[in-house]
Parts: sequence; C-alpha cells; structure tokens
Amino acid sequence: MYQNSQDITIRVWDFPTRFFHWALAICVIAAFFSIKAAGTTEGWVANAGIAWMDWHVLSGYCVLSLILFRIIWGFTGSYYARFSQFLKGPASIMQYFKGNHDSLGHNPLGALSVIAMLAVFGFQAFSGLFTTDDIFTNGPLVHLSAGFSKTMTSLHRSNEPVMIILFALHILSIVFYRVFKKKKLVSTMITGKTQVSPENNYVQATDNLRVFIAGLVTLAVTSGFVYWISTLGASSSGSFY
Repeated sequence: MYQNSQDITIRVWDFPTRFFHWALAICVIAAFFSIKAAGTTEGWVANAGIAWMDWHVLSGYCVLSLILFRIIWGFTGSYYARFSQFLKGPASIMQYFKGNHDSLGHNPLGALSVIAMLAVFGFQAFSGLFTTDDIFTNGPLVHLSAGFSKTMTSLHRSNEPVMIILFALHILSIVFYRVFKKKKLVSTMITGKTQVSPENNYVQATDNLRVFIAGLVTLAVTSGFVYWISTLGASSSGSFY
C-alpha cells in the first residue's frame, strides 16, 4: 500500500512471533547447508563431515523447538498471531481472490501457507528424530522401531524438495506483494508495525513485557522438551551431545 501523511502506525506482530519467523528461517537454512556440506565431505576431511552432521542435527532440534513454540503461540499469543484470527474457510479465501478481504496479519491465502510450512518443516524435524544414515548419525528415537525408522529416513529425504518449493514460494510471494501491492512485508516482520488508514479501525496487537515473558517461557518449555527427547537415544558422532 502507498503511505500517505494521514496513515497511522499500528502494531501487527509481537516480538515472539517475529523472533520465531527469523529464527526458523535461519535454522532451516543452516540445516539445509550443513547437510549439503556433510554430503560433500569425504576422505581425509571425514571428521569435518561428522561435525557438519552435528550442526545439521542441532539445527533440526532448533526447528522442532520453534515449530512446537509456534503451535502453542497460535493459541496463547497476541491477536494476529492466533490461529483463530487468521485461519478462515473457503468462503473467506474466495472473497480474498475477489479483492473483498481487508485485514491485517495473514490473509486467508497466506494462512494456508503458514500451516503448510508448519506442517512440512515440522514433519521434517519430527522425522529426523527417527532418521539414521547407518554410519555416523542416528536420531534419538531410532531404537524404538527399525521399520518405522526406515520409513521416516526415506520420508525425511524425499521431503526436502517440498521444503525448497515452499521456501521459494514464500520468497516469491514477498516479492510479489512488495512490487505489485506495495506492501512491505519484510519490514513489518522486522519492526512488527505497519501503516494503515485511520478509518479502518484495526485491532492493535499487544507487545509488552508480559507478552515477551510469556513467549520466553513458552520457548524454554518447548526447547527443554526437545532437549529431553535428544537424550533418549544414541546421538550422532557427537560434539554437541
């Protein structure tokens, strides 16, 4: 949207939501490049390959912690972070395509993208708990079932193209909104604020110390839970565990 002198600034995203967004992006990218680096490391630098796998596993644990955090935050976070605010039915999606939808936060189509990314990245992190390369690295839950581990290992690998496609679509949608709709989605996710016309009377998201502490406690709980899972079985080669 074009900004004019009468626009007002409104809070859309609380700090925990913004932290989740950027932390997830960093951890997913780290997991992707670390597994590629491990796959190309061989011969006299084999030990470096093991270290890259350690980073890959650690990144996966971080992704799982963040996904679990976002699921909980979808019920306990501020107004625009809640699933009840942005998950809509087919009718709302059709209204959006017709140009009749007007709200802050995730639009109905963007909401589907959020759910898809939570599901796909969440599954990747979950399946990693059961994945093994039969050489150096075992997920902490591999020992529970050899058959299930084999299935999860296969799905963990085949899910990679789906993640890449979703990630690419996310970037393309940001570019589309910036170029064609003049909406600065990146800056809004950095500052949490956007410019709107005063007559729209939008709800302003809460972003205070209470929200920050609630987000911190929620992330601590999910991280602690994932750390506990990581101790349940044999780890990778191991510099982190």
